[in-house]
Amino acid sequence: MGKMIRVLILLFFISSPAFAVSDINNAAKVALEFNKWYLQQIEKDIYPLLGSGSPEMDEYVTAETLKKLHRAVNSDDEFYDADFFTRSQDIGADWPKNVTVVSSDLDPVCLNVYVSYGKDISHTVIDCMVKEKGKWKIQSVALQAIVPNENLK
Repeated sequence: MGKMIRVLILLFFISSPAFAVSDINNAAKVALEFNKWYLQQIEKDIYPLLGSGSPEMDEYVTAETLKKLHRAVNSDDEFYDADFFTRSQDIGADWPKNVTVVSSDLDPVCLNVYVSYGKDISHTVIDCMVKEKGKWKIQSVALQAIVPNENLK
């Protein structure tokens, strides 16, 4: 009996890291799918945040974030000067066909998935992924901009 308990405990500790990696990979997959789909929509001059929305947005973005974005889009206040999801005013010609997850990290708020656009990986956003009803969704997006420090030369 004691041997079986030790085996079960060992299996638990062996499988826990594998489960965590699998869960991180699922979040990265969702971020990649969303960014590919979103850039393809923009390339076709379809703006998913405008109008009544789309089922894809509901699938990939948290309800609270969508509510805030729709409120901002439909208000008379000045809206962002850049797209919320791409953090840019325009998209590069090669972005829709070149979307790559380049990294991820976990903090107490969310799983950050770094998604780069372009063959040269010239533009990177950070999708803050959280679970909503058991599914990974985007809660917020930040731009990963590296500004060279002139003092380091």
